[in-house]
Amino acid sequence: MKRLVFAGAGHAHLYSLARLERFVRAGVSVTVVSPRAFWYSGMGPGLLSGQYEAEDASVDVGAMTESAGGRFLEDRVASIDADRRVVSTEGGERVAYDALSLNVGSEVAVPPGGEGSGRVIPVKPVSLLLDLRHRILRCEPRRSLRILVAGGGAAGCEAAANALALCRRRGRKASVRLVTGEDRLLPGMPESAGRRMADWCRGNGIAVETGRRVSGFDGEDALFGDGRREAADFVLLATGVHPPPLMRRSALATDEEGALRVDDRLQSVSHPGVFGGGDCIRFESMPLSRAGVYAVRQAPVLFDNLLASLLGGVLRVFRPQEKYLLILNLGDGTGLITRGKFVASGRAAFRLKDLLDRRFLRTVRGARPR
Repeated sequence: MKRLVFAGAGHAHLYSLARLERFVRAGVSVTVVSPRAFWYSGMGPGLLSGQYEAEDASVDVGAMTESAGGRFLEDRVASIDADRRVVSTEGGERVAYDALSLNVGSEVAVPPGGEGSGRVIPVKPVSLLLDLRHRILRCEPRRSLRILVAGGGAAGCEAAANALALCRRRGRKASVRLVTGEDRLLPGMPESAGRRMADWCRGNGIAVETGRRVSGFDGEDALFGDGRREAADFVLLATGVHPPPLMRRSALATDEEGALRVDDRLQSVSHPGVFGGGDCIRFESMPLSRAGVYAVRQAPVLFDNLLASLLGGVLRVFRPQEKYLLILNLGDGTGLITRGKFVASGRAAFRLKDLLDRRFLRTVRGARPR
């Protein structure tokens, strides 16, 4: 019997997990090692503002796995022995594999002094945004909260906008500040998108400061590279992500950040039979931004290539698209939409995002094996 292990249950694995019966019917033993719930990142900002609840934005991958005849371990992979083809979990399980697929996501780097601080909240994993919402609502209603968001990319802008929306929706006083080490907001998007986002922030009372980078924390204070410090009740970190150290500690070929190096078939360049997708990989053919759209597009290719690797067949090539749609949720029922050089904003943008996000999760929950 062939043995397949899925490490993680992110966007790049959902397609396969919803079709596990296809592997099981073919006589493959399937083990999924992951936290039980998948949290959809596209709805993360809405979890913070109160637009969505947990059941809207999550999928029980444990139930999905077990109903299809797979084995589910609510755990995390701690190490990979790629030469012996064995993974070990944090809980002490050792699981052998013939094919291994890695979709273990990415982590937000926390500056010194922020680890273990209840005030410092990375925007990943997404479930932390729901926890933050509950914590904000437990604060004394008459108290004015100081919320600092570090990072001016899409995640930081959405976090600032949705934190403000939560406070306004629930009648809480709050000052929201958005700081970035870059010279403008949304540096990876057209300049017009950054200007539009900055204008929206100013119009809604969010203070924006560019050229400032959080370097650490000391008690209630965030420390900046220029020596200044600023007190905050909550600090949301959206300062970029990096792969977890799992692959770097193994014999697998990785890049300088520790991402698994894969070829255009999403297979490890050093160990055939090991595949990967999403934020934890380095696509050798061309650099890819860590955007969920790539993980979603990689998902059916991973599914087909895992089947081919285990049962025999030709591996498919993953061809990333040059342009993709990105819609930011601004928490107030509006959104900011970009595709290539096209930029627009308004209520129609959020309605489109909400429609696409809900349809994606309905498709995952209702998928049938093929």
